[in-house]
Amino acid sequence: MRHLLLFLFAFLPLMMGCDNMRPTPITSELLHLSVAELVGKIDSALSRLEYSNGKVGVNLGRVGMRMELRTLQSCLEQLDYFDGPRLGILDDKTVDAIERYLANRDSLL
Repeated sequence: MRHLLLFLFAFLPLMMGCDNMRPTPITSELLHLSVAELVGKIDSALSRLEYSNGKVGVNLGRVGMRMELRTLQSCLEQLDYFDGPRLGILDDKTVDAIERYLANRDSLL
């Protein structure tokens, strides 16, 4: 127990000063994109996730796959198909948003 406390006191100041190292939220990076660019990002994410009929073909536990799904959710949110939360989970809300997007995709371009 003593070693744990020593470790925490030694590294706590370092950990506290790392707030500026957090990545910027996904949404802020997407705000400047056009509809065509958002459609491209969504199509690319659906392809990488191997999305089909409400399921993804990849293991969401793989490195980067949950982030890919969060990016997809953010892009869908920018186009008003999804209203969050962006957790990187393929829930009913996300599947519904994807299906509505796919049904209207051609009209967006």
